Amino acid sequence: MTSNVMLTLAFLAGVLAVFYLTPKAGRRWILLAASLLFYLSADPRLLLLSGGSALWSFAAGIGTERAGTKKEKRIWLAAAVLPVLLVLFVFKYFNFFMDSVASVLALAGISGSVPSLSLLLPLGISYYTFKIISYNADIFLGKREAEKGLSGCGAYLTYVLFFPQIVSGPIERSESFLAQLHAGPAYDAGLFAEGLQRIVLGLFKKMVIANRLSGYVDAVFAAPEAYPGLACVMAAFFYSFQLYCDFSGYSDIAIGMGNLLGIRSRENFACPYFSRGIKEFWSRWHISLSSWLKDYIYIPLGGSRVSSFRHGVNVLATFLVSGLWHGASWTYVIWGGIHGVWNLISRKKDPDSSLARRIWQTLVTFCGVTVGWVFFRAESFAGALAFLKHAVTGFSLSYADIQNSILPFTGDNTCAAYFLTACGFLFFLFLYERERVYGRTRGKEGAWLSVFWLAFMTLSIVLFGVFGVSGFLYANF
Repeated sequence: MTSNVMLTLAFLAGVLAVFYLTPKAGRRWILLAASLLFYLSADPRLLLLSGGSALWSFAAGIGTERAGTKKEKRIWLAAAVLPVLLVLFVFKYFNFFMDSVASVLALAGISGSVPSLSLLLPLGISYYTFKIISYNADIFLGKREAEKGLSGCGAYLTYVLFFPQIVSGPIERSESFLAQLHAGPAYDAGLFAEGLQRIVLGLFKKMVIANRLSGYVDAVFAAPEAYPGLACVMAAFFYSFQLYCDFSGYSDIAIGMGNLLGIRSRENFACPYFSRGIKEFWSRWHISLSSWLKDYIYIPLGGSRVSSFRHGVNVLATFLVSGLWHGASWTYVIWGGIHGVWNLISRKKDPDSSLARRIWQTLVTFCGVTVGWVFFRAESFAGALAFLKHAVTGFSLSYADIQNSILPFTGDNTCAAYFLTACGFLFFLFLYERERVYGRTRGKEGAWLSVFWLAFMTLSIVLFGVFGVSGFLYANF
């Protein structure tokens, strides 16, 4: 819930007080203690699982480095990765797999029940699993040395369970994070100020925009046939903005919290809805996941250094893994497949295109991504198709349909004001992100502009923030 964000920030304030009162050499241990305490607050039993996975992979990483032959290294890598993947499968995908088996058996005319498990999903399991895999794969490939000893074990545990990133990423790589940790996180006034700004930006995206749109999106997606087709179109676009503001908002908060603790994290978003094509979109959206999939799925499969057919298989496989990573449902797999096929048929855009052409390409890409998000959001493939069909066949711009399409915001005569307020904040976010991408304001003028945006966002959170509505969407993945 959003209240958990406030609790996390309160927890961060306490950690900061202890962190900066501790000598520099001991601060890394404060980060480890804080991360363990944060995970304990979710469920102590799950800490045994995640911590055990981390300790096992830490030991296996040392074994990989010390192995004498390539075959022995592969055995150690498998020993590090396969148990972690097995845990991920059991907790996240077992029921999905068994339900799929049951569906296949039913189609074959075979009846019977299949086993299912009722398990609590470990906090951040998809994120820390990918961290563990990348760390051990890099040791196997000779890209880094294994952490060793008590100091190395503590640093590695901090990397895997770092509390700002455990819920929804970013999926940090071990080289940068562990190097900063070993150097000793230190106070940096510029980094600290940047961290505060990022947290405010994240709260603005989440509480002022994402939470404001969530009620409308939930209502229309729950019963699209009860609303005009125009409402379905609006809900689809609003979900695009909700998902972006929700996820990039958390990434801003996570990066900001790390900055306050002297840790620089990689960017996770770069204004993806300004993309002119789907390839560019995936270089801007969930960057830490996209780069992970490229380095540890796409390239090991052969990348583009193979035949055209194999290259197509590699692209599709990478995007199908991306879809499955997001959730145990065929809708996510289908969403991944859509993006995989789209990537295969798309071509690189001409950088010298006219302004009108660039705007057109951006709008087409955004609309295509929005259609894909319908499959991502829907409960089933049939539900997504029904939603899209109603959006087209039931579409009308009559006064009655416009009125009924705005009504779900509040259900009373304040709906128009609520709708205009939401659109206004989306416009301000557009201006802010446009300045980030295309702005050329520097020096004193740029500093004053930053102060303006910080004040505007802070005031908007206080006056217009919607608190206690929902948790971060990507925390479910």
